[in-house]
Amino acid sequence: MNLTYFNIQRFCIHDGPGIRTTVFLKGCPLNCLWCHNPESKSRKTEMIYYTSKCTGCGRCIGFCDARSIVDGHIVYDRSKCTACGKCAGRCFASAVRVCGKTEDTSDILAEVKKDVPFYKTSGGGMTVSGGEPSMQADGVLELIRAAKESGISSAMETCGFGSPDFFREAAALGTLFLYDIKGVDREKHKVNTGVYPDRIHENLDMLISAGAEIIIRMPLIPGKNDSESDLSLLSDFLAARKDLIRYAEIMPYHELGRDKNAAVGREVYDPILPGKQFSHSWKDSLTGSGVEIRISGE
Repeated sequence: MNLTYFNIQRFCIHDGPGIRTTVFLKGCPLNCLWCHNPESKSRKTEMIYYTSKCTGCGRCIGFCDARSIVDGHIVYDRSKCTACGKCAGRCFASAVRVCGKTEDTSDILAEVKKDVPFYKTSGGGMTVSGGEPSMQADGVLELIRAAKESGISSAMETCGFGSPDFFREAAALGTLFLYDIKGVDREKHKVNTGVYPDRIHENLDMLISAGAEIIIRMPLIPGKNDSESDLSLLSDFLAARKDLIRYAEIMPYHELGRDKNAAVGREVYDPILPGKQFSHSWKDSLTGSGVEIRISGE
């Protein structure tokens, strides 16, 4: 069975316990402007083009119908791009690359297995991320199942917006869930992500009832979901589940996604302030939930 991914990143230390290899899949049902991995939103193969890296050498001209020279500058017309990758093959500056590759789960697992010695010494394993793993449910379950048979533990970073059957089967395989809660207020969640949170919360409670191992991850974005009311609702949400999850982790907004949004031709989210400076204030507001609160990267 095949999976479409955009990166297999080795030696990850923030995607679950220990040293991990993270498989970043393509495709996501949510539409968060602040997404750190905007290249994961579409299931399709895309071209990433960093204009800041382009030297204007012109080697791509003539090999790519989407590129032309206008007033001495290279202009990229995405509407004409077929993601053939010919331009990437000729670019010395790494200004352009193909984003998206489809491979059999056995080939992906073979790459993951290269890091088995690190898993054994650190308590790590494989993390399936995205995008959203539930969008490629059958392939992800096959990959997790094969990893388990090879003695490799699995974690999953998920937005929770998927089929309950998928999450139930993943839990039965011993998956650790790094479960995003992007807000509790229904209407604000709809504005911020494009969907209501009901299914996300229902799947979370189903996993809790199934005895799954869960870490709550909370992307907090200044001016979007960090108001006093938002934090109060979130604290109550955590308190109701305080003995049923490992801990909760604040994920402050950072600007890694800013340049990547531009590079894949999407709207650039430019917050008024970066999130990191608010992290400890947010933590103080959530500590009363009775859940251990951590800050990602600390």
